[in-house]
Amino acid sequence: MRLPPSLLYRLRDASRPIVAVVAAGFLGAQFLRGEALAPGFGWVLLLFFGMTLGFVALAGWATDRE
Repeated sequence: MRLPPSLLYRLRDASRPIVAVVAAGFLGAQFLRGEALAPGFGWVLLLFFGMTLGFVALAGWATDRE
């Protein structure tokens, strides 16, 4: 699943709850795709993408950018 560029540009100025809903939807879709591929692989994808999104959020917070 790839997010369209227009959605990413709109998310740049969106509030945090909206970004959280989009991120949760993205993680949920990746989890379902991974579970369809192999049992347990959805959890691996969920942890990988969750940590990646967490690091991006931490970097944004650390540089004081919204």
